[in-house]
Amino acid sequence: MNTRVIIQPRVFALVITFCLMPRAWCEKDCHGERLLFMHKCDLSIKRGIAYMHPNDNCCRTVRKIDMLCVCESITPQEEERIDVHHAYFVSQDCHKPVPTGNKCGSNFLIHFGFLII
Repeated sequence: MNTRVIIQPRVFALVITFCLMPRAWCEKDCHGERLLFMHKCDLSIKRGIAYMHPNDNCCRTVRKIDMLCVCESITPQEEERIDVHHAYFVSQDCHKPVPTGNKCGSNFLIHFGFLII
């Protein structure tokens, strides 16, 4: 059998696999950090209530974790329970801000002064 006939489909399958993989390589896994953040800061990030400044325990946790990774990894299902804008405010209040313009949940944080879209 011709070598080209054997190699060509394998290369094609490999290229398709790389194109379909959702940034799996070199991406930090922060699932544990996200769950810890959601547990320790639950009162400050809860959806449907007014924003409450984070307590000391929450801020200690925020300072230890990668907030950008946590913010980017919030799923749409979790957004039903938490407010990503509140998560952003928590990062600001705990002095570990998420850089503006980065994805947080399913939205992008773009702020002009105190306005967040």
